[in-house]
Amino acid sequence: MTNVLISGVYPQREGETEREVTVTPSACPLHAPVSSDPPLKYAPTHEDESMREALKLLHPICDDFRTADYATSFNWPKITESFIEHLKYPSELPARSDYEWYAVVFRSQRRADCRDADLFEADRQAYEEAFSATNGALLVYWYTGLDENHNCLATCVWSARDIARSVNSLPRHREAAKLSAHVYVSYHIDRYRISWVPSQQSLSVVPW
Repeated sequence: MTNVLISGVYPQREGETEREVTVTPSACPLHAPVSSDPPLKYAPTHEDESMREALKLLHPICDDFRTADYATSFNWPKITESFIEHLKYPSELPARSDYEWYAVVFRSQRRADCRDADLFEADRQAYEEAFSATNGALLVYWYTGLDENHNCLATCVWSARDIARSVNSLPRHREAAKLSAHVYVSYHIDRYRISWVPSQQSLSVVPW
Protein backbone atom coordinates (compact mmCIF):
# COMPACT_ATOMS: atom_id res chain seq x y z
CA MET A 1 0.00 0.00 0.00
CA THR A 2 1.13 3.54 -0.67
CA ASN A 3 1.28 5.95 2.26
CA VAL A 4 -0.63 9.19 1.80
CA LEU A 5 0.90 12.62 2.34
CA ILE A 6 -0.75 14.85 4.89
CA SER A 7 -1.01 18.44 3.74
CA GLY A 8 1.21 20.88 5.60
CA VAL A 9 3.20 20.14 8.71
CA TYR A 10 2.75 18.98 12.26
CA PRO A 11 1.84 21.71 14.74
CA GLN A 12 5.06 22.40 16.63
CA ARG A 13 5.73 21.61 20.26
CA GLU A 14 7.97 24.03 22.10
CA GLY A 15 11.62 23.57 21.08
CA GLU A 16 10.83 21.58 17.93
CA THR A 17 11.61 22.59 14.39
CA GLU A 18 9.03 22.43 11.62
CA ARG A 19 8.95 19.14 9.73
CA GLU A 20 7.01 17.63 6.86
CA VAL A 21 4.91 14.59 7.65
CA THR A 22 4.12 11.34 5.89
CA VAL A 23 1.88 8.87 7.73
CA THR A 24 -0.05 5.71 7.14
CA PRO A 25 -3.63 7.01 7.18
CA SER A 26 -6.80 5.84 8.89
CA ALA A 27 -10.28 6.92 9.94
CA CYS A 28 -11.83 10.34 10.40
CA PRO A 29 -12.90 11.17 14.00
CA LEU A 30 -16.49 11.38 15.18
CA HIS A 31 -18.14 10.31 11.93
CA ALA A 32 -20.17 7.29 13.03
CA PRO A 33 -21.57 5.59 16.13
CA VAL A 34 -19.22 3.29 18.04
CA SER A 35 -19.66 -0.37 17.18
CA SER A 36 -18.51 -3.48 19.02
CA ASP A 37 -17.96 -5.35 15.75
CA PRO A 38 -14.40 -5.68 14.39
CA PRO A 39 -13.38 -3.39 11.51
CA LEU A 40 -14.14 -4.61 8.01
CA LYS A 41 -11.24 -5.51 5.72
CA TYR A 42 -10.35 -3.88 2.43
CA ALA A 43 -9.76 -5.89 -0.74
CA PRO A 44 -7.74 -3.77 -3.22
CA THR A 45 -9.10 -3.09 -6.69
CA HIS A 46 -7.57 -1.37 -9.69
CA GLU A 47 -10.04 1.53 -9.43
CA ASP A 48 -9.37 2.05 -5.71
CA GLU A 49 -5.61 2.10 -6.14
CA SER A 50 -5.94 4.46 -9.10
CA MET A 51 -8.06 6.76 -6.95
CA ARG A 52 -5.53 6.52 -4.09
CA GLU A 53 -2.79 7.74 -6.42
CA ALA A 54 -4.95 10.52 -7.88
CA LEU A 55 -5.97 11.79 -4.43
CA LYS A 56 -2.34 12.49 -3.58
CA LEU A 57 -2.89 15.62 -5.67
CA LEU A 58 -5.79 16.85 -3.51
CA HIS A 59 -5.39 20.58 -2.97
CA PRO A 60 -7.72 23.53 -2.22
CA ILE A 61 -8.35 26.07 -4.97
CA CYS A 62 -9.84 28.85 -2.84
CA ASP A 63 -8.79 30.58 0.39
CA ASP A 64 -12.04 29.86 2.25
CA PHE A 65 -12.02 26.10 1.61
CA ARG A 66 -12.31 25.38 5.35
CA THR A 67 -15.87 26.70 5.32
CA ALA A 68 -16.85 26.66 1.62
CA ASP A 69 -18.53 23.91 -0.42
CA TYR A 70 -16.32 20.82 -0.59
CA ALA A 71 -17.30 19.99 -4.16
CA THR A 72 -16.08 23.34 -5.49
CA SER A 73 -13.20 24.08 -3.10
CA PHE A 74 -10.74 21.43 -4.27
CA ASN A 75 -9.02 20.54 -7.54
CA TRP A 76 -11.34 17.73 -8.61
CA PRO A 77 -10.68 18.26 -12.35
CA LYS A 78 -6.97 17.63 -11.75
CA ILE A 79 -7.76 14.55 -9.68
CA THR A 80 -10.03 13.34 -12.49
CA GLU A 81 -7.17 13.65 -14.99
CA SER A 82 -4.82 11.72 -12.72
CA PHE A 83 -7.43 9.01 -12.06
CA ILE A 84 -7.96 8.49 -15.79
CA GLU A 85 -4.22 8.26 -16.33
CA HIS A 86 -3.74 5.67 -13.59
CA LEU A 87 -6.68 3.61 -14.83
CA LYS A 88 -4.72 3.06 -18.04
CA TYR A 89 -1.86 1.33 -16.22
CA PRO A 90 -1.90 -2.48 -16.50
CA SER A 91 -2.91 -4.15 -13.24
CA GLU A 92 -3.50 -7.64 -11.91
CA LEU A 93 -5.97 -6.28 -9.34
CA PRO A 94 -9.67 -7.03 -9.88
CA ALA A 95 -12.03 -4.31 -11.11
CA ARG A 96 -14.72 -2.72 -8.95
CA SER A 97 -18.35 -3.57 -9.60
CA ASP A 98 -19.30 0.06 -8.84
CA TYR A 99 -17.63 3.43 -9.10
CA GLU A 100 -18.18 5.32 -5.87
CA TRP A 101 -16.20 6.20 -2.76
CA TYR A 102 -17.09 7.63 0.64
CA ALA A 103 -15.68 11.00 1.74
CA VAL A 104 -15.92 12.53 5.20
CA VAL A 105 -15.31 16.26 5.76
CA PHE A 106 -14.66 17.34 9.35
CA ARG A 107 -14.89 21.12 9.85
CA SER A 108 -14.06 22.61 13.23
CA GLN A 109 -13.30 25.80 15.07
CA ARG A 110 -10.65 25.25 17.73
CA ARG A 111 -10.41 26.88 21.11
CA ALA A 112 -7.61 29.43 21.28
CA ASP A 113 -5.91 27.48 24.10
CA CYS A 114 -5.98 24.14 22.24
CA ARG A 115 -2.72 22.17 22.23
CA ASP A 116 -2.69 21.45 18.49
CA ALA A 117 0.38 19.21 18.58
CA ASP A 118 -1.17 16.83 21.12
CA LEU A 119 -4.44 16.67 19.19
CA PHE A 120 -2.65 16.00 15.91
CA GLU A 121 -0.54 13.24 17.48
CA ALA A 122 -3.65 11.52 18.84
CA ASP A 123 -5.27 11.75 15.41
CA ARG A 124 -2.15 10.36 13.73
CA GLN A 125 -2.07 7.31 16.00
CA ALA A 126 -5.78 6.68 15.41
CA TYR A 127 -5.32 6.89 11.65
CA GLU A 128 -2.40 4.46 11.67
CA GLU A 129 -4.32 1.99 13.83
CA ALA A 130 -7.41 2.01 11.63
CA PHE A 131 -5.42 1.84 8.38
CA SER A 132 -3.78 -1.33 9.63
CA ALA A 133 -7.03 -2.82 10.97
CA THR A 134 -8.85 -2.37 7.65
CA ASN A 135 -5.96 -3.44 5.40
CA GLY A 136 -5.63 0.06 3.92
CA ALA A 137 -9.23 0.97 3.13
CA LEU A 138 -8.54 4.69 3.57
CA LEU A 139 -7.44 6.16 0.25
CA VAL A 140 -6.47 9.60 1.52
CA TYR A 141 -6.38 11.64 4.71
CA TRP A 142 -5.86 15.37 4.17
CA TYR A 143 -5.36 17.75 7.07
CA THR A 144 -4.69 21.48 7.15
CA GLY A 145 -3.69 24.10 9.68
CA LEU A 146 -5.92 26.80 11.19
CA ASP A 147 -6.97 30.08 9.63
CA GLU A 148 -7.08 33.38 11.51
CA ASN A 149 -10.41 32.39 13.11
CA HIS A 150 -9.09 28.99 14.26
CA ASN A 151 -11.12 27.14 11.61
CA CYS A 152 -9.75 23.80 10.45
CA LEU A 153 -10.68 21.19 7.86
CA ALA A 154 -9.76 17.53 7.68
CA THR A 155 -11.05 15.15 5.03
CA CYS A 156 -10.69 11.48 4.28
CA VAL A 157 -11.82 9.29 1.40
CA TRP A 158 -12.57 5.61 1.90
CA SER A 159 -13.01 2.72 -0.49
CA ALA A 160 -16.46 2.08 1.01
CA ARG A 161 -18.85 3.66 3.52
CA ASP A 162 -19.39 0.50 5.57
CA ILE A 163 -15.64 0.04 6.12
CA ALA A 164 -15.26 3.66 7.22
CA ARG A 165 -18.04 3.27 9.75
CA SER A 166 -16.56 0.05 11.15
CA VAL A 167 -13.42 1.57 12.71
CA ASN A 168 -15.04 3.53 15.52
CA SER A 169 -14.61 0.83 18.15
CA LEU A 170 -10.81 0.86 17.85
CA PRO A 171 -9.07 2.01 21.08
CA ARG A 172 -6.94 4.84 19.67
CA HIS A 173 -9.84 6.12 17.60
CA ARG A 174 -11.98 6.39 20.75
CA GLU A 175 -9.14 8.07 22.65
CA ALA A 176 -8.70 10.67 19.90
CA ALA A 177 -12.44 11.35 19.82
CA LYS A 178 -12.51 11.78 23.61
CA LEU A 179 -9.59 14.23 23.52
CA SER A 180 -11.03 16.25 20.65
CA ALA A 181 -14.35 16.74 22.42
CA HIS A 182 -12.72 19.31 24.73
CA VAL A 183 -10.85 21.42 22.18
CA TYR A 184 -13.55 22.63 19.77
CA VAL A 185 -15.73 25.69 19.95
CA SER A 186 -17.84 23.92 17.33
CA TYR A 187 -17.57 21.21 14.70
CA HIS A 188 -19.59 19.89 11.78
CA ILE A 189 -19.32 16.69 9.74
CA ASP A 190 -20.31 16.38 6.08
CA ARG A 191 -20.37 13.18 4.05
CA TYR A 192 -19.96 12.99 0.29
CA ARG A 193 -20.27 10.41 -2.45
CA ILE A 194 -17.45 10.59 -4.99
CA SER A 195 -18.57 8.78 -8.13
CA TRP A 196 -16.77 7.98 -11.36
CA VAL A 197 -19.04 8.28 -14.38
CA PRO A 198 -17.38 6.30 -17.20
CA SER A 199 -19.74 7.59 -19.88
CA GLN A 200 -18.78 11.18 -19.04
CA GLN A 201 -15.17 10.47 -18.06
CA SER A 202 -15.60 12.63 -14.96
CA LEU A 203 -15.92 12.54 -11.17
CA SER A 204 -19.08 13.59 -9.39
CA VAL A 205 -18.83 14.94 -5.82
CA VAL A 206 -22.24 15.21 -4.11
CA PRO A 207 -23.57 15.00 -0.53
CA TRP A 208 -24.18 11.43 0.64
